[in-house]
Amino acid sequence: MANKIENEASFDKLLDDLAKGTSTAQRLAANEAGAKVFIEMLKPKVPKRIHHKESSHLRDSLIINEKPNGGVVIGFAKKGDKGYVGRLLNDGWQPVGPYGRNRGASGERVQGLHFWERTQKEARGVVSRAIYEALRGVTK
Repeated sequence: MANKIENEASFDKLLDDLAKGTSTAQRLAANEAGAKVFIEMLKPKVPKRIHHKESSHLRDSLIINEKPNGGVVIGFAKKGDKGYVGRLLNDGWQPVGPYGRNRGASGERVQGLHFWERTQKEARGVVSRAIYEALRGVTK
């Protein structure tokens, strides 16, 4: 793997030219297209609760937040603490009892499922293709 970008100045100029050539609305549309593809790939990997009585499930709480520069951020909705639950399931947690003591005989960390990271790796090319197609449609 390369540690250095050859012709870094021309690469930066290319990125600047691409950024200047698209409006914020066009960047937002392209990034939303990529985000929708990512969410569709992520949904089946989010753990499903069998005995679910709430009106919304963690899978259904994935949202896209738009940024002023045309970027987007994907996450879980705040409503119902879905983001907190999603992070615990993805990252894992250390069970503790009262007063911060370790709970259980072993006190071992509960391992996370890392569904978000696995999806990021799997979706990299697919999301890039969706963004490319959206931008290509705008520039034609």
